[in-house]
Amino acid sequence: MGLRNMALISLLVMASGSARPQAASQERADSLAGPPPGGVAGRVMNERGEALTGAKVVIHRGDLVKSTRTDDQGEYCFCRLAAARDYVLEIELEGFAGFVERDFTVSKSRIAIRNVILDPLSEFHLSSGEAKAP
Repeated sequence: MGLRNMALISLLVMASGSARPQAASQERADSLAGPPPGGVAGRVMNERGEALTGAKVVIHRGDLVKSTRTDDQGEYCFCRLAAARDYVLEIELEGFAGFVERDFTVSKSRIAIRNVILDPLSEFHLSSGEAKAP
């Protein structure tokens, strides 16, 4: 080991205030790991059960806002969210009616599954909101 490496190690030891390694605590491990692995995942589909790729999926609560897009299988996942009752889940895709679920609950250590079927806007009259006659 060169003189330069030994000097660097000495600086690191002095900066830490101790030459002895310290055992990790559960509290420190939890803070490094982040919130427990609660969250929400699901699949966004059309009325025929076909995957809708690229749908924007947003979950928010207070100042926390996370968004993603569905993959080629129409799937999305928000993992490692803090457990709470008042999340809002929103899904939108151009050409389809959107989806909103308010007061969505994320529980600790559990992934909630939310599969959603979006209806195409072409089935609705834009002026009245009523379904077209067949």
